[in-house]
Amino acid sequence: MHGIVNHYVGFGGLMDNLHEQRANIYRSRLLLLHKAITTQAPGRVLSVGCGTGIFEYELEHEFGIHIDVALEPSEDLANDARAKGINVQVTDAQRYEYREQSFDTILYNGSSFGFIPDTELEDTFRKNYQALRSGGRIVLTDVPAESPLGILLSLIQRYPQIAREDYQPLLEGTAFYDLHPYKPNWHPIPFYVEVLHRIGFENIDFFQTVLANPPYQNDRVEEVQEGYERGNYIAIVAVKP
Repeated sequence: MHGIVNHYVGFGGLMDNLHEQRANIYRSRLLLLHKAITTQAPGRVLSVGCGTGIFEYELEHEFGIHIDVALEPSEDLANDARAKGINVQVTDAQRYEYREQSFDTILYNGSSFGFIPDTELEDTFRKNYQALRSGGRIVLTDVPAESPLGILLSLIQRYPQIAREDYQPLLEGTAFYDLHPYKPNWHPIPFYVEVLHRIGFENIDFFQTVLANPPYQNDRVEEVQEGYERGNYIAIVAVKP
């Protein structure tokens, strides 16, 4: 885990600047997150992998949605989030000490569950399930592996030497410009749906945004749509019965 964290910290300081430079993408993602988290009253919220806390800050100050606890494995990024007034614990989803039925919403924003090894993913989601109250939800937001952006990032992650020579023009219109892909685990959406069903989650809904191809993703703010088959950013919302 430490190697992943160190790599994350290496470019983490750029995240707030990217929020400004790629404002339309981040606005589209914020609207997606807001739609997913307000399918019912958010209640007590845990945010996993908050980074610098950009989205948590915007959720509270624009929409009045308070994040009660946030997790972030990088001390540097956690400090950035704390400076925004967010209650952050320096840990990850696997090692956080959950209390049963203590949250109404558990949010994984920005592909943070993609850092969890496959061998630990289902066990971690089971801990999330136990930590949710009846009727509570888990919200997963991601760049789908099967989306145009996901395919591009997976290719560059596998063959980083081709990124600047062949694919930099495609990356310039995305939030990943000047960033090397870093998420170690990437799966199509049905993979996660199967895991959630196996654990016991029900009533799974999907939302998507940024339907434009990579070079044009920052051209405009996009409205949230239902589904996951076309979006370069999606949200999965699953309910604990």
